[in-house]
Amino acid sequence: MKVQNKSIFMGESIQSERQAANGKKSGKANVFAGDMNKAFDPVAQKKQQAREKAMKIVTDVWAGDRKLDESLDERRSKIRELEDTMKEASSNLKWANEERAALREKYGLTEDSPEEQDLRLLEKQADNKPMTEEEQERLAEIQKAGGPTEYQKHSLELYKTASVYKQEIEKAKEGIGKESAAINSTKQGRLKKAPMVKAAQNAEKVLDAARDEIIGMLYDEAKDHIDEEMEEKKEAADKKAEKEEEEEEKIEKRKEEKEKKEEFIEEISEDVTTLLDADNIMDDVQREIKKILEEMKLLGEDMKGAAVDIAG
Repeated sequence: MKVQNKSIFMGESIQSERQAANGKKSGKANVFAGDMNKAFDPVAQKKQQAREKAMKIVTDVWAGDRKLDESLDERRSKIRELEDTMKEASSNLKWANEERAALREKYGLTEDSPEEQDLRLLEKQADNKPMTEEEQERLAEIQKAGGPTEYQKHSLELYKTASVYKQEIEKAKEGIGKESAAINSTKQGRLKKAPMVKAAQNAEKVLDAARDEIIGMLYDEAKDHIDEEMEEKKEAADKKAEKEEEEEEKIEKRKEEKEKKEEFIEEISEDVTTLLDADNIMDDVQREIKKILEEMKLLGEDMKGAAVDIAG
């Protein structure tokens, strides 16, 4: 029986792409299925295990099925042997019956003759078959008369030989019947159980389960890869946001510094204006003082002159 070859795995190109993607994104080395000298690949191992398990299911049942076929072949061979035995025994039986007929003809007897009728009783006695009282009395008379005739003796010998052939034929028929019945029973049991069909189905179940598991593994791996990428992007976004926040802080700081500088400049301007105003006031004071001094000087001179005048 041919078992359907059911593919359960993604193509090598997809596997290579997945491995290449892993190597590119995460910096890991690429993994190639079947290369035992390189990194361990759980997907490749799962594929191999599933194949081996499915193959074992099929091969085990196939081996049992082969043994069953061998048993059937042995029975068929036995039937052929029995048929040959039966054919040979039938040929010998035919010869024995022909010899008896020839012997009867040689003695000039017919099937209805008394001697032939007595022969039937002697055959019955040889077969140990139950007889009537009348038949037993006739056998006693034959024995009292001297026993079977020469013809009856020769014919009985051929009859006994023919009986052996009959037994061989019956035994062969019985054996053929038994072997044929066993063959038919085995065939019916095989059709009913359909071991190879069930083995193929079980193998497919193993492959299907492995396929689903591998898909799950690839999904988890892809999810982890996506999560890793998302985490990297989040970290990058956080760093960017942090950097932008730092820039904003710097801008705000510069803005504050500018405002403080402007306030300082404004304060300085006010102080300078105040100082300038103070300088102007001092100039006025100094002028007033000078004027006063000059006036005082003039007054002193006048005072001095007046004193002279008084003295004079």
